[in-house]
Amino acid sequence: MADTRSVLVVGLGRFGSAVATTLDAMGQDVLAVDRDATLVNRWSSQIPTVQADTTDVLALEQLNASDFDTAVVAIGDSVEASVITAGNLLDAGISDIWAKSVSKEHARILQRIGARHIINAETDAGKRVGHLVSGNYMDYIELEGAYNVVKIHTPGWAVGTTIADAHVNERYGITIIGVKAPAHEFAYGSNDLEMHRNDELIILGKQDQIDHFIRG
Repeated sequence: MADTRSVLVVGLGRFGSAVATTLDAMGQDVLAVDRDATLVNRWSSQIPTVQADTTDVLALEQLNASDFDTAVVAIGDSVEASVITAGNLLDAGISDIWAKSVSKEHARILQRIGARHIINAETDAGKRVGHLVSGNYMDYIELEGAYNVVKIHTPGWAVGTTIADAHVNERYGITIIGVKAPAHEFAYGSNDLEMHRNDELIILGKQDQIDHFIRG
């Protein structure tokens, strides 16, 4: 697993709550914030929550926002509040900002003020974004049932080994669908394919199997 990071999630609508609960379930250090007391109370038994107006700089200071590695701005009902919050978080020193946009114009403003990741997402994408924000995966697709497809860089322990030598299926239960090496075409995951440090691996497996493979 990647190192645990601290993530401030602003907005506890369906999208924000999906991101926050996914990150919390993965063991990340999450604090979810909303100015709506009803939403805060609804989620307080599942994840760490606090009621605050993040358009207020003083409120963010009281939350020690500058201590967080990453922030997700999941405000969907007010473009103004979303933009002001993103700006306040950037001013607080959080450079890794993920912000949900509700229109092209909204996305353009967020980009201009310096939000690093713009999410043009519907609510059901929250779980995928949670996995991406956690830093474990370059991409993540949830399939029907228990299986996921993820894209990762070759784990350090597997660099220089072939798929067969790493016993990826026997030991971890995963399947390496393919490998994309820098400046090379995509190659299907044959047993004799050697994995290199900057290769991108496309993996199919259950969540715990994939995480086990990453740890080695």
